[in-house]
Amino acid sequence: MKILLACGGGMSSSLLATALQNEAAKHGQNWTVHETSIDKVPDDLNEEDYQFILLAPQVSFKKKDFEEEAAKKNTKFILIPMTMYTPAKINQLYELVNQEAEK
Repeated sequence: MKILLACGGGMSSSLLATALQNEAAKHGQNWTVHETSIDKVPDDLNEEDYQFILLAPQVSFKKKDFEEEAAKKNTKFILIPMTMYTPAKINQLYELVNQEAEK
């Protein structure tokens, strides 16, 4: 599964992206999680096909814009809950993505 993880500058999400890939691997799944800044999301979506856009909670003001971008690309969108935006809770974020993937 290919996931685009967007935050303000693309830096705080790098730890989370690695943790999410590692969590998926623990469950036998091969996920690629690309971290990016909110400014680069439209370009990233034009360059690659993603199954999900995950948006960091600190930039939730972009939620509507990215939901629209996701809909255009037939990509699912998740605003990450603040309580899951930490590698310590990566198992919960992993489960959330899996639940949404099954819908």
